[in-house]
Amino acid sequence: MKKICIAIAFCISVLSVSAQRVSYFGVFAGGAGPNASTLQRASALGYNARVSVNDGLVLGDTTLVKVGIGLSSPQYRLDVKGVFNMRVAFNAPSMKINDRNFLELDNEGQFVLNEFKIKYDNEGMWSDKVFEKDYPLLTLNQVSQFIDENKHLPNIPSAREVVNQGVSVNDMVSKLLEKVEELTLYTIQQQAEIDELKSLMNAQK
Repeated sequence: MKKICIAIAFCISVLSVSAQRVSYFGVFAGGAGPNASTLQRASALGYNARVSVNDGLVLGDTTLVKVGIGLSSPQYRLDVKGVFNMRVAFNAPSMKINDRNFLELDNEGQFVLNEFKIKYDNEGMWSDKVFEKDYPLLTLNQVSQFIDENKHLPNIPSAREVVNQGVSVNDMVSKLLEKVEELTLYTIQQQAEIDELKSLMNAQK
């Protein structure tokens, strides 16, 4: 009886050490690669989940998995309901996409957003409409009057709106370029007037 108890205790101890070393749950879940038999603190969870690095946690097959947090019907690889918090050290990425840093913190704790593109649904959302013949370009006197009354440029949100409602990056990029293009038109108009005045002065001479 004593020998049986010792054997059972030994088996439990071995299972405990094994459980601390790796954890595999799911059909075909397990280790992968040349270090599969010696992995430490590695876990694989879900159908065909395979882990090949120490301290790694793999959730499901990489082509099939849909991980849901806070909801029962995830639609994407990672579907989170509610607040999504991440902790990260300075100069270390908090989010990598396709092995490229996307979001990180600098030495002062400020967020750094790496290279990205803005995409629009249609051409009308961009600012080139300013150069259309029927674009209602305000006169400079109208712009001056609007600024006196509203303390901001036409079609640009006020400081109060920005504080209370925030702004869309896509919208602001387009609106700022709109103002640059309007300034270009004003400059062209002014240059035409300058050229006309020069011609008149030369004619008088």
